[in-house]
Amino acid sequence: MTDQQLRSFLLYTASACAAAGIFYLCVRYVLWWALPFLLAFAVAARIEPVIRRLQERFHFRRSFSALVLTLFLLFLLGGLASLLGSTLLGEASDLLARAPRLLAQAPAAFSALLQHIERYCAACPPWLRTYLESALASGATQAEDLLSTLSARALQRVGALAGALPGAALWCATAVLALYFTASSYPALRAAAYRRLSGRAMRSLRIFRSGVSGSLARWLRAQAVIGGVTFLQLLLVFLLLRQSYALLLSLLITLVDALPVFGTGTVLIPWALGELLLGSTPKAVALSALYLCTQLVRNALDARLLSAQAGLPPIASLAAMYLGFRAFGVGGMILLPFLLLLGAQVLHLARAQR
Repeated sequence: MTDQQLRSFLLYTASACAAAGIFYLCVRYVLWWALPFLLAFAVAARIEPVIRRLQERFHFRRSFSALVLTLFLLFLLGGLASLLGSTLLGEASDLLARAPRLLAQAPAAFSALLQHIERYCAACPPWLRTYLESALASGATQAEDLLSTLSARALQRVGALAGALPGAALWCATAVLALYFTASSYPALRAAAYRRLSGRAMRSLRIFRSGVSGSLARWLRAQAVIGGVTFLQLLLVFLLLRQSYALLLSLLITLVDALPVFGTGTVLIPWALGELLLGSTPKAVALSALYLCTQLVRNALDARLLSAQAGLPPIASLAAMYLGFRAFGVGGMILLPFLLLLGAQVLHLARAQR
């Protein structure tokens, strides 16, 4: 390797490390700090036609129209969030109240499950029986340790959520005020931003607005529709089965289903197997049918809603989700695949413009 090649390699490596560091800092800190204002600007852009309509039809002042729409969105989203949140909070508080009794019953239920598995192992060939019994013994020890660890972490998470409530309230208040101020002066803000952008930056911005933002908006809308339909399916079946904490379980499984690579089967299939081993065959069949139903409906909706979207290979989604979790926690599992999709859309549109 020549000196010039070595300098180029070191320069590219340093640039890549600096870019990775800046990206980490932006996603870790700057993005969360700026998120209320980014959301306010995006919502203001969506409601701008409504504000102009109110000005033209009713001769409202822009500030009054922005105030009316901001309050409407606040009461609409706040009402839905309070209704859903009160129900979820009631189920979660009831679950926490019953947690000591459920944990006390867990060893008996686990022993019953082990007895069913041991009866199955007894019917296996000797070479397989020895392997299954050793795996079962080690699995039982690990399950007990995991249960105690999860219970301790759950209590820690509850305390952390309670401590985060003031920050969340400040975040929501900032987002509402930012929406009102942005909607009140949206044309002036947009004109000021355009005046400060170069011609090349304007062309890039138009490409982003016409292509990337539109495709990502369609993708987000499709994901919202699919998530809503999945949530309603789960909730309906859980209510028919008289399952405890139906709303909470439906929401959690829907969130798992929204993660890349994972799906409803991540929860429903092990749950169905556990019910089958415990002797509750009808419920196991119902959970299996629910899984098949959610998959059929999701595939049908995917074909209609996501056919025009440039998706990511499963290995890329899995890698982005893992790296996002390791770098930014649970939120990174959703954020980093989304940013990766955004990058794929940008590259796709850049190639199309050539």
